[in-house]
Amino acid sequence: MRPVVLTLIVAAVASALIGCTAVEETPPSSQPTPPEVAQQFSTLLDSLDEDRPGASAASLGSFLQQNIGYEIADTVKIEIEYYRSLTEGRYHEAREMARQGLFDRAERILVDLARLPDTPDGESAREHLEFDFYFGRAQWLWLRQRFSESAAVAKSLLERDLTSHQMDQVETMLDNVGHVDAALAHAERANAEAACRQLIVMLAQEYIEKGQYPARLSLADVERWDVYFARSIRRGLDAIESYRMANDSYSFLAVSSGGRHRIRVVDGEIQN
Repeated sequence: MRPVVLTLIVAAVASALIGCTAVEETPPSSQPTPPEVAQQFSTLLDSLDEDRPGASAASLGSFLQQNIGYEIADTVKIEIEYYRSLTEGRYHEAREMARQGLFDRAERILVDLARLPDTPDGESAREHLEFDFYFGRAQWLWLRQRFSESAAVAKSLLERDLTSHQMDQVETMLDNVGHVDAALAHAERANAEAACRQLIVMLAQEYIEKGQYPARLSLADVERWDVYFARSIRRGLDAIESYRMANDSYSFLAVSSGGRHRIRVVDGEIQN
């Protein structure tokens, strides 16, 4: 008799445990969605942007967390999956934009994708933004001789947590920009001095023909004197400033074409 009773007790306990487990594993039933929550969801949907799937999915995710217990949660999940699906192919689109030099637009897409790092495109975007996107931008600008812009982008990378190899790449880029900048500055100075020598000759001719130096001197005045020489001078100078004339002497300040150099000329001599 005891074995039978014991068996019945064990069976009853097991059934109770199974019942408890079933109750624990059954998710709580969703509550009806309050009208104000439904209205908030409608307003949220109107504000979402398919061109920003990452931000849209993130906004929906925040709404879901706040309203997970309502029946509307299933609809929110469907919308989240829809916006997540829109990320497919966006990474390639951003890379194509960067190849065309549309870096600001490409960056906006990549930053948005990076908000969903658990998607393939989002993961690629997050990794690309860590270094390669900005270094690629610096290279693109460098190859198009926009050296100051290239240097600015490269310098911004130094503020990031770079590997030793990445750091070497950035430093090499900045070295190259510095070398080119020095060469351009030298060429700019040489062109400006050549333009000044042409001006010296023109002023000497004016003095010979009219017995005095002109009362004023600007690039516009030079163009009225001689269009051919004016074109050549304009290639070397941006402006002629502080012209002074008194009896048999003159002086002026020549501003180089890029504005890096200001060259003083006094009575036919270029002063350093």
